[in-house]
Amino acid sequence: MQLRLRELEPELARRVQATARQSKAAGEAERTELEPIWSVFALACSLAIVALYGFLVLRVGGPVAVLLMMLSPLLLIFALALPQRFVPVRVTVPAVRLVLADATLSRPERLYGETLLLLLEAPARKPGPLRELLQELNRVIVADRAMARQQGRLQRASDPAALQTAEAEQHQLTERLVTEQDAITREALAESLSLCSERLEHLRALPLLLTRLEAHRELLCQALALAHAALLRTRTTPLTSAPLELATLRASVRQLTSESHALEEASRSLGA
Repeated sequence: MQLRLRELEPELARRVQATARQSKAAGEAERTELEPIWSVFALACSLAIVALYGFLVLRVGGPVAVLLMMLSPLLLIFALALPQRFVPVRVTVPAVRLVLADATLSRPERLYGETLLLLLEAPARKPGPLRELLQELNRVIVADRAMARQQGRLQRASDPAALQTAEAEQHQLTERLVTEQDAITREALAESLSLCSERLEHLRALPLLLTRLEAHRELLCQALALAHAALLRTRTTPLTSAPLELATLRASVRQLTSESHALEEASRSLGA
């Protein structure tokens, strides 16, 4: 099954592209596959331009014809180079394997890469369900990245020292409010105590939210592992007998992604 770079999750696509550029073997394999087609196209474009220039020279004549003839080599080079800018960059197995060799990959990224290898090695008879599955897996990786960023923010915000400081401030404000006699001062202290209590409530909720984020990220990771296992099974089971399983898997992944967005919004409101 052939996949284009733009079909991958953006961050992994950038890694694959960078790795492919660094890998001479992967780059040569890609150019070898695409060069014949685009060389013929470039030749056709150049011949068309030559024919057009010949027509213009015959019709115009004089100094303008001389100028056109002087510019023709530059335009001919442009015509030969232009098609190369529109070459569809394909994902190659060697490039993905090199990305998987990176020890800094997270577990979801590694599962995604291994699943991508199975997709590339899968028969191209009925790629529709597999492409739809890849789109859902892209959403899973995007959701996991967003939750990982939010998890990092909450971990920085859930400093035990900050919780102890807020508890101490609440205790001090409560004591001052009890002993204070001035009405205006008491009103200000009461408002301060209310804000401090609200901040303390948020800080106490952070550990639970972090636990939920970690559990939900594990759920997304298991969805990637399930997709990987399902594709492994298609190596021994005809793909025509597995469309229902793939549809169910896509629906499950879609639901998990929706839930992750809701949890991310809740964590963002507390981490703000």
